[in-house]
Amino acid sequence: MREERIINYYTLLELLPTATDAEIKKAWHEQVQVWHPDRFGHAPALHKKAETRTQLLNQAYQTLSDSAARASYDAKTQPTASQKPAARPAPTANPSSGTYSSTPPRAQQNAQARHGPRGPQSLIMLLSQQNQPKAMVPAIHLYVDPREHQPYDFHGFVRIAGTMRETLPVKGYAIAEVPELVCIKRISVEDLYTVFSNPSYNRLPFLQELEQVLAFPSRFLVVEGTLQHRKAGGRLNQYHKIGLMDFLDSLTARYGIQVIYADTRDEAEERIANLAALHYAYYFAEQQGLGRCLKEGDV
Repeated sequence: MREERIINYYTLLELLPTATDAEIKKAWHEQVQVWHPDRFGHAPALHKKAETRTQLLNQAYQTLSDSAARASYDAKTQPTASQKPAARPAPTANPSSGTYSSTPPRAQQNAQARHGPRGPQSLIMLLSQQNQPKAMVPAIHLYVDPREHQPYDFHGFVRIAGTMRETLPVKGYAIAEVPELVCIKRISVEDLYTVFSNPSYNRLPFLQELEQVLAFPSRFLVVEGTLQHRKAGGRLNQYHKIGLMDFLDSLTARYGIQVIYADTRDEAEERIANLAALHYAYYFAEQQGLGRCLKEGDV
């Protein structure tokens, strides 16, 4: 029989198990503001998600704000002394190499870290002119076009509440709460080389797709991978990094699209998450009467 999964209320409220009653109340209040269902009346799917999350937040607050209920909950979820990880073993010798080691290989550490929190670990706080906290910008959802190859999941980004599949004007990403605000298209270096090296067949469809981004006030092309000098056959006997960058510059001039370079997949994912979150913060500020949002030409 499958055991019932116990929700970690501390993680849900972004708290440590040692949090005080005041910290619990503050965290609950902030999270309810972020996830209040009334904010998502325009999107039924998001509204349903918000209702579910709000119910969980209320359950967490009711449990952790009651001393007896919290003690019972902690007894079920917090590890006992016998369950805690053992202390790090003393260094042991490796007879074959004459070296000592007490830590696992670095590759294993990186694999574990990949599943932890990534990007800025806080929501954006808007400040008044007197630098006093004015409003907490809610976490956002991202639309992901179904045609996007190997899309990012944005797992671990505090500012991204989740993703939803939605057909967009171009293959890429948009903010679900305000889809018309910003368009972010991602392309790998390999695909970019293919577009650049074959103007007869590959370049025209790519440029036609970019025509669709003109409807967005803010538009970005995120290039995932490292640009390198390369050779190829066909009409272009040789092409290289400088020529490709000239091509990207021409896209900026023609379509007003800002090119963002990211050497790795993780870096590209984080850049997209931050671009979307920051643009929504400007939009949210305008809606709260704190200033205007980004306009075309601001970035």
